[in-house]
Amino acid sequence: MEKLPGKVKLGYGLSGYCSFITWTAFSYYGLYFFTDVVGLSAAFAGAMISIGTLWDAVTDPIVGGISDNLKCKYGRRRPLIIGVALPFVLISILLFTNWGLGEVASKIYFVIIILLYYTAQTVLDISSSALGSEMTLDYDERATLATFKNYFGLLATVAISPTLMLVAYFGGWFEQSDRGWSMTIACYMAVALVFIFILWRTTRGYERHRSAAEKFSYRDVATVFKVRPTRIVMLIFGIAIFANTINYAIQVYYYTNYAQLSDAQIASVTLVFGVASIVGAWLTDVLMKRLSKRNAWVIAIGLEAVVMIVMIGFVIQPGGVASIYVLVLLMALGNAAVYQIPWAMIPDCVDVTELKTGKRIDGVVFGIVAFVQKFCGALGAAVLGVLLTAIGYGDAAVQSAETLAGLKYLFAFLCGGIYLVTVVIALRYPLNKQRHDSVRSAVVDQRGGKEVDLAAFEDLL
Repeated sequence: MEKLPGKVKLGYGLSGYCSFITWTAFSYYGLYFFTDVVGLSAAFAGAMISIGTLWDAVTDPIVGGISDNLKCKYGRRRPLIIGVALPFVLISILLFTNWGLGEVASKIYFVIIILLYYTAQTVLDISSSALGSEMTLDYDERATLATFKNYFGLLATVAISPTLMLVAYFGGWFEQSDRGWSMTIACYMAVALVFIFILWRTTRGYERHRSAAEKFSYRDVATVFKVRPTRIVMLIFGIAIFANTINYAIQVYYYTNYAQLSDAQIASVTLVFGVASIVGAWLTDVLMKRLSKRNAWVIAIGLEAVVMIVMIGFVIQPGGVASIYVLVLLMALGNAAVYQIPWAMIPDCVDVTELKTGKRIDGVVFGIVAFVQKFCGALGAAVLGVLLTAIGYGDAAVQSAETLAGLKYLFAFLCGGIYLVTVVIALRYPLNKQRHDSVRSAVVDQRGGKEVDLAAFEDLL
């Protein structure tokens, strides 16, 4: 096995917190912030988030191609990672800053900021993810890197758990209490800035499998879609993220209105969910190594789907705090797996693409998969905004019985049912450790000038 030092894995893992802290806060509270703090309609806020996510999706393969072609003696991804650090932090704070502008001005302001945020997030996340693909070619070691990244990505869920309480606390410092949101996000981002520097410094010199800068070609994009494992990863990742976007965003509405939890109770539930998900990341790593990445997905996402359908749909009643704790504990494995497993699968797909094309285009492959993922996330945000309007959600202190029932059905049956669809698709994923080892061996032979019979890889190509 091609082992990496523990400190390098740890440093790389910090990219999870950096990439996900604003995204997690935005996923949980962005729609709520726009509707209940800024005062925008749910439909417009959902559409606005979708526009930003679509822009994010469009820029992913572009940034991936740029990072593949950069020249730097310390690694082609590194200038992007360090260069975007401060802009990313500042824009994240502005994303949660309500200046009290008029309705039209607020809409324009937040559309611009959302576009800037997603651009910065793309540069950071695609560059750091492609960096991990270059650090090792080993099937299990890649799973470990994805696990470290996911540990810290899930730490973001723990970090944001006291958000509503911190917003109330910091809001008391200012005449305009909305500033509590800006201060809270600033605290989270101060940590992210330190972590980005540590990531940049500790991984230097470990881009062991850097190839020469690859000239970007649109044919590369077409080729990526022809690789069967990549297509399946795109499908399960994209569809799951559609459900996950709705899942995350609807929780604050469900907990506040249907379950009737206080801010402190919501904070504690989110904290338990985050901590349990970190444990779930370790379990996901074990499942990937012992059973394969495909089977890990089937078990983890299948469990989350069934639990959501049964417990949210039929068991949990208003005020049932104990049952909600059970719910989030059982959802945690799937919550960990939904990002961790695809990010562990994509580097293997890069190897299959190299076998087909003779080119190592990590950034392009990561960018295209991320494009599909984020397009589906944008669609999920737009659909949720429309659905909230359709079930009659408004800014009233008490929602109607029909609206409360709608929140429950969206959370349980829409999200849970879509997760089950991805389980069925994942059963067709053809790569395991042994098959990946044969791909790597064939790539080595190709580089050595030997002729490789691609017919033996027909199930992949």
